[in-house]
Amino acid sequence: MFTFRETAPGTWRWSFVFRDQTLAHEEGFDSERRARAAAMVFVRDVGVALKKMPAWG
Repeated sequence: MFTFRETAPGTWRWSFVFRDQTLAHEEGFDSERRARAAAMVFVRDVGVALKKMPAWG
């Protein structure tokens, strides 16, 4: 699950949290919109990496 929050006035952070553990995050964005866009790039890159992994089983 992704969360977005303002860490300081005008500074935003995105986090990917699973089972109460932050697995990835990035901060320093000047708007929530830019933080969301960066999170989507993260999702895209994870998807690309998963496609390149060898199949299990």
